[in-house]
Amino acid sequence: MSNLDKFANQRESQLDQLFGEVPAEIDVSVKLPSEGRFYSNKQPEVVITPIKFEDEKQLATSLKNNINPINLILSKCVKNTDINSLLLIDKLYLLLKIREISYGEQYPANITCPKCQTTSEVNIKLNELIVNVIPAEITDPREFVLPKLKKLVEVRFPRVSDEGFMNSQEEVYNNIWRFVTKLNGVSDPIFISKAIPKMHIMDVKVILNQIMRTDLGLNPKFLYGCGACGAETEMEVPINENFFSVI
Repeated sequence: MSNLDKFANQRESQLDQLFGEVPAEIDVSVKLPSEGRFYSNKQPEVVITPIKFEDEKQLATSLKNNINPINLILSKCVKNTDINSLLLIDKLYLLLKIREISYGEQYPANITCPKCQTTSEVNIKLNELIVNVIPAEITDPREFVLPKLKKLVEVRFPRVSDEGFMNSQEEVYNNIWRFVTKLNGVSDPIFISKAIPKMHIMDVKVILNQIMRTDLGLNPKFLYGCGACGAETEMEVPINENFFSVI
């Protein structure tokens, strides 16, 4: 054995001694809001693991490298799952659970009161946020009758692979047709894209509400009480790249 090999073995032994008493990272199984019904494997649970230091380092440089930091975390911490196929409803919930097992159930966030504009730090208890499971009767895609046009329309849930079409409200409006799988029995996307702009606003709003279904999955809202002015306001947990940092 060469001296280099001896030194390498010695370093490995020292590392084993250093971390020998540290508990191994614990994989956690979490049940998805969708219960896995809309994936090919039909598994209601996925396995997640806490964020490692190396993951946070990559997170810090991801934007410079044109990498979506949130999806990077998912790819590192969700095991044996095609991230691009995740429903956005499931994605949001998984982000919450990854943060919770990595840093604890309390999330310190700086919140600005919309009444008096005072900014203060609050500790949000992530384990107390409401999660609504997608009811068994809801399918993907699913159809319903438009209130004004009185025709059947079929829509699907957005997935991570669709996020590029949803970066702004304008992009969402321009890409509604991508989430409409059938209109009056016709599945031609060009026909659907030309029909939507001609619709009554009430029909379009109903389509949007059915696509997004913000009433399902994680409800990120909490009641914020301002210590400066006493106002109570419903706010949303700010889930972004800073959500995965303790600094």
